[in-house]
Amino acid sequence: MPTTREVLAITIALEKRSMALYARFAKIFTGDPALHEFWFGMARDEARHVGALDLVAAVLELEAVLDLPSPVAIDAAAIGHLRELLERYLAEPDAAFELPRALGIAVEIEETELEDLVGDLLKALQERGEYERCQRLLVHDLGELSYMIEQHCQDSALLQRCDALVDHHAATLRAAAAPH
Repeated sequence: MPTTREVLAITIALEKRSMALYARFAKIFTGDPALHEFWFGMARDEARHVGALDLVAAVLELEAVLDLPSPVAIDAAAIGHLRELLERYLAEPDAAFELPRALGIAVEIEETELEDLVGDLLKALQERGEYERCQRLLVHDLGELSYMIEQHCQDSALLQRCDALVDHHAATLRAAAAPH
């Protein structure tokens, strides 16, 4: 079983690669201020996840529990799949990314278990406030992604996939906010 340090390191590395991809999209779509800001906002929220996880790691280091077995299991196949996706997309030339494809890639990335892993880590490590903050930002970002798909794509299946993500994470947030 991996340690919490190992799970945090894997998660942070994937969040940084997601952030890099969204920052790249912000650069690619810099000619349209609304699209640039949308992609930059997606990158900024990934950066917030990195910061939250780094803070958790620092606190757990001080408590001398960072090297204990992780309270959150990781799916090696899912992590490998996401890593492969991110590296493949980051290696492609800028010209390969027209807006509908970039939006589809964002949905594909957001459908992976990374956001659930971040949430599970924050929740398991007793960072309830940070967990709820991350969930609220995620629901907001996915709502923005849904809006961008609706405005810039004629792909109803992609919109349905994104809306399902919004619904899933909104339900998770409602459950977390409910009195215990």
